[in-house]
Amino acid sequence: MNKLMLIASLCMAAAAWPAAGPTDAPSRWSTRLGLAYAKFDTSSELSLAGVPAPGARATVDDQGIFMGDVGFDITDHWTARAAIGAPVALPVLAGGTLQGLSPPLSGTLGEIEIAPIVVSLLYAPRQFAGFKPYLGAGAAYTYILDTKPGDVAQLEASSGWGAVLQAGCNFAITPQLSAFADARKIYFATTASGVVPALGSVPVEAAVTLDPLLFNVGVGYRF
Repeated sequence: MNKLMLIASLCMAAAAWPAAGPTDAPSRWSTRLGLAYAKFDTSSELSLAGVPAPGARATVDDQGIFMGDVGFDITDHWTARAAIGAPVALPVLAGGTLQGLSPPLSGTLGEIEIAPIVVSLLYAPRQFAGFKPYLGAGAAYTYILDTKPGDVAQLEASSGWGAVLQAGCNFAITPQLSAFADARKIYFATTASGVVPALGSVPVEAAVTLDPLLFNVGVGYRF
C-alpha cells in the first residue's frame, strides 16, 4: 500500500510539473535557389582607331540565369543576403550604324561570360500570415570569366562593381520551406577593346552599360 501511494504521488507530481517547451529557437540562416530572367538596358559608346563612331552600338540580348543565395537574419526585420549567379554567356551584337557594315561584319561582335555576385541588406517592415515583403540595397560585382572573339578579335572586357536595388517577398509554406519572388536592379558598366580584322584590324574600344533588371522566382529553405 505504501508503495502504491508512493507511485501515485510520483505520478501526480510528474503530471503537475510544467511541460518543457521547445528549446530550439528558429534558425537565422536560410538559403534560396531560383531562376532569374535578366533584362538588359544597354547603352554604349564606341570608337574606331580612337575616333568616335556616331550611332554605333553594342547590344546584349536578355537571358535566363540560375541564382542562389544565403541569408542571415540580423533581427526580425533586417536580413543580409549574398547571392551568386551561375556563369552565363552573353553574345554581344552589332547595333545602330554597325548593322550597315554587315558584310563584311557578321553582326556578332563577340561573347562575354559573366557571373554576378550580389550582397544586399534587406528590410522587412512586417509579416502577414507567412507573407513577408522586403526591400533593400547593396553592391554587385560582375565578374568577366571569359571572352570569345567574333567580329572583334583579341576581345577583352573588364570586371567591376556596381550598385543594386532589390524588392520582393517570401511566403512561408512550412517553418523550413518557403517560396519567393523578387527583382534586383543592378547598375554595371564595362569597358571592352579589341581589333576588327574585317576592317583592316582597326582597333576598337567600347564603354558599355548593361544595367540588368533581374526577375527571380524560386524556393527557400531555413536550416
